[in-house]
Amino acid sequence: MTADRIFKQSIDKQRVVVTGNGSRFITLFVVHVLKHYNRKFDYVIEGQKAEISKDSPTIIIQAATQLTDYKHHIAMLTDLAAGADATVVEQFANATPKGGTLIYQEGDSKIKTIGDKERPDIQSIPFKIYQHEVKDGKTILISSTKERVPVRFSGSLQLQYVSAAKEVLKKLGITSSQFYGAVGSFDIN
Repeated sequence: MTADRIFKQSIDKQRVVVTGNGSRFITLFVVHVLKHYNRKFDYVIEGQKAEISKDSPTIIIQAATQLTDYKHHIAMLTDLAAGADATVVEQFANATPKGGTLIYQEGDSKIKTIGDKERPDIQSIPFKIYQHEVKDGKTILISSTKERVPVRFSGSLQLQYVSAAKEVLKKLGITSSQFYGAVGSFDIN
């Protein structure tokens, strides 16, 4: 399905576009949490699956190409692959509309430069690795209230991506307690 077709089918929806190396993990995680709470939404996982209905208010789109064609409201930028065209990513970030949101990876120098650019009419939200601990070989997220939540994934990249997904979910109305209620049942495998 082309970007133009997806845009036309989702013209009346809030469009969240996720790009970069972590886009698949983030998209699957956001889909998992929204399904966990029976939220109405649509999604497109590049090269895999698309579910687009007439009555869902939101669509989550994993994309690697034609980024500006989706005319996003919320843009999520994760680490760029070696050799990725930073100009294309910058055009995507610059296409964020007034009142839109740009969520970007704080640790990637190319993306940080794009995300830190002064844009008073949009909300820029950096993310970094989620606070956690590893105990007896298990990864445990640590909430801001020091609650500990065991998860089924590990590794610094996945812990960054779950932090990014939490920011997206927050923009979609998922509370912290809902996030922690669903995170433990997510399994990427």
